[in-house]
Amino acid sequence: SEACGDEPWFADVALRRRLMQATAAKHAEQKILVGAPADEIRRICPGGGRVLGAGAVLRLGGAHHGGYGEADIKYAYRQLSRALHPDKNPGVLEAPDAFKRLSEAADELKQGLQETRRALQRICMATGAVASDEMLERPQVPLVAEASRLLYAVLVLTGEGSVPDIARARGQATFQTCGAYGSNAAQHLLTKWYEAEELLDLLAEGSLRIAYDCAPKRFRAQFLCALSRAAAAEAARNDSCVRGGWQTTLAQFPEIGLWRDMLDRLRCRV
Repeated sequence: SEACGDEPWFADVALRRRLMQATAAKHAEQKILVGAPADEIRRICPGGGRVLGAGAVLRLGGAHHGGYGEADIKYAYRQLSRALHPDKNPGVLEAPDAFKRLSEAADELKQGLQETRRALQRICMATGAVASDEMLERPQVPLVAEASRLLYAVLVLTGEGSVPDIARARGQATFQTCGAYGSNAAQHLLTKWYEAEELLDLLAEGSLRIAYDCAPKRFRAQFLCALSRAAAAEAARNDSCVRGGWQTTLAQFPEIGLWRDMLDRLRCRV
């Protein structure tokens, strides 16, 4: 990107394995910190019409852990449910509501896991990657990696700005031989991206937003940059027009507006 160099981390098998191992280690070492029952109940049921997100209820998600799976949800639920059970808090009126919200949050995270896995598998099919069991166990960061792989493939094959035909052909030839996209044909991938809505719709799903929040900061920044550049490449390809699905996709990542503002300021200074 213009602000930080492109890093093909999504194609670095050793790096991605280290990320998954680091996530597993953090879950093995990190214990869910449970406060006083009354404090936990107030945290989960803050009142005033506010509803705490499922990940926040169970203290899962975000870049600190780097993803989670069923075992992590089960552990967090077990630890918190022991403290929040209404039978153990007979004098706290909100205890039943807090316990109910805890159960709902666990179910929401489990359902979200299935949606994330489906999105990961569908993107892997498009890019020629294989969603391994290790990737599917805690699928959040792998989903960001494969979404990034998809976006960079689109950028390489479409080209950015004014690209001579010979340069575009050279990029497509490199794509076919780089090994990061399996045996996927360049034109096949471009057709799936531009002539169908499935892949763009996948980028607009809430499961990718949740996964994005679990990824390391530098990879989140690179994903945002690639997403913004893919929208710009489509506009350049189609006389400043993009598909309607882009509005929903970009709305999932409002940080892109800040990113573009920063780039505009950098250009002004240069």
